Amino acid sequence: MSGISVRIDSISVLGLSEGAGEQAIQATVQDALRRLAERLAKSPLARSGVKELALERLSLDALPADELLSERGAERLADELYSAVMRRFP
Repeated sequence: MSGISVRIDSISVLGLSEGAGEQAIQATVQDALRRLAERLAKSPLARSGVKELALERLSLDALPADELLSERGAERLADELYSAVMRRFP
């Protein structure tokens, strides 16, 4: 998809009770990562020729579970991830 290589070793979603919407959260995160890849492919980083990004850790402010599981949850998470990445690579 993009010329930028992304490797994610782990993703942690904190603050949910065990078994609470795990499949829905997983689907939301996967959709958000797909959207992030699409945005990175069109980003100034990709246009400047960046092929690989190295971030040891990327943390986001808390997103309420009801927002994460809403219709716009993946889009919201992708927005937050993209903003966090772009702040690290101005």
